[in-house]
Amino acid sequence: MRLFRRSLPFALSLAALSLHGADPAPAEKKKEAAKAPDFDVPIPLNIPVKGIKIPHRDETGKLLMTIEAEVATKLDDQHIELQNMKIESLDDDGKKINIEVPHSIFNIETRILSGDSRTWIRRDDFEITGDAVEFNTKTRFATMRGNIRMILQSANIEQ
Repeated sequence: MRLFRRSLPFALSLAALSLHGADPAPAEKKKEAAKAPDFDVPIPLNIPVKGIKIPHRDETGKLLMTIEAEVATKLDDQHIELQNMKIESLDDDGKKINIEVPHSIFNIETRILSGDSRTWIRRDDFEITGDAVEFNTKTRFATMRGNIRMILQSANIEQ
C-alpha cells in the first residue's frame, strides 16, 4: 500500500506530461537562451586555430572576460580544446583576475571550462595553483582539485 501511495503522484505527473504531448524542456531552454548572451566561437570544426581571442559579455553587452588561447580546436559542436589558455576577468570589486591553464576543454553549451593540468589563478592580493580546474564562465565560479596551494598577500603591512 505504501508503494502505491508513493508511486501514484509520480504516475499522475507522467500522465499529465503525456497529455500535453510536448516536453516542457524546450520552453525552458528558450527562456534560458534568451537570458544568456550569444557566445559565438569563430572556429571551424577539427582545424586548429592559432592565437584566438574570444570576448565574453553579459546580456547588457558589458565585457566580463577575455579568453585567449595559443591553439584552439573545435572538437564537435559543443566542445573546444584550448592549449595554453589565459582568461582575463574583472571581479565584482573591479580587480583584475588572471587564469592560466595549459590544456582545457570548453563546453560551449554549458560554458564550463575543464582544465586537466596545473592551473594558476592570480589577482593582486592572492595566487592559487591546483592540479585541475572547473570554471563556470557564466557564474565566474571555479573549483580546483588536486594539490592546491594558495598564497595571500596583504597590502596593509606596516614597516
